[in-house]
Amino acid sequence: MIRRLLTISGAGLITASLFAQPPGPHMGRDMGRGDFSLVRAEFGGSNKVVPGAPYSAQAVTQFTQTLANGDHIQRTTNASMARDSQGRTRTERSFGAIGALSAEGRGGRAVMIFDPVASKSYVLDAQSRTARSMPIPAAKSGTPHARPEQSAASAKTEDLGTQVMQGLSAQGKRVTRAIPAGKEGNEKEIDIVTETWYSPDLQVVVMSKTSDPRFGESTYQLNAITRAEPDPSLFAVPADYAVKEGRPMMRRGPGPGQ
Repeated sequence: MIRRLLTISGAGLITASLFAQPPGPHMGRDMGRGDFSLVRAEFGGSNKVVPGAPYSAQAVTQFTQTLANGDHIQRTTNASMARDSQGRTRTERSFGAIGALSAEGRGGRAVMIFDPVASKSYVLDAQSRTARSMPIPAAKSGTPHARPEQSAASAKTEDLGTQVMQGLSAQGKRVTRAIPAGKEGNEKEIDIVTETWYSPDLQVVVMSKTSDPRFGESTYQLNAITRAEPDPSLFAVPADYAVKEGRPMMRRGPGPGQ
């Protein structure tokens, strides 16, 4: 019983922390911290609201690491994305077994609803039929795409122009960030290269690639983009779910009397 509670609450904690963190400019810098860092790099929680630009799409994030013996480790994460005309968003993704879930030999499904209309975000747990409700600060209107780069002094940005991707006009840029020799125990300079293609119309990243010699390569692609208004039920907590306040808590061990 305790093991099951740890599994369920652990999955909830992973889900909540996954979406609670803001997106980062470099997928590569967090790759060594597990599959979920790849996810939050493009889909992390954000207070940015984009009204009047509904869409739904499928997203694939693939991470490839090459080992010293020539072997390769690959991880793929799939997600369904949706946003309505009010700026509400829903992200539903599958993730591999990790931690307590790994002990059970299975992965899970993470669902996050971001509702700036109600100033609430929800993490849905299908197993326990619960929704964790968390307040969000006052939302800001959508603004032009801007991602501050770390260590700007050692970063070089190249304009890649504009091209059509998945039926959208996308603006491309390549950012090369250099880690000087000796900064992380490295003998030579390390270059981390990130290529991003962004749609000003939808205000989303359509495709991005990151190459980091320390961890590997990652590719994110938004596919099957539909501009129609999504089903309103996607942005509501199911009627048979119990709504609880605050993030899911992980139980570290049995309580008194257990």
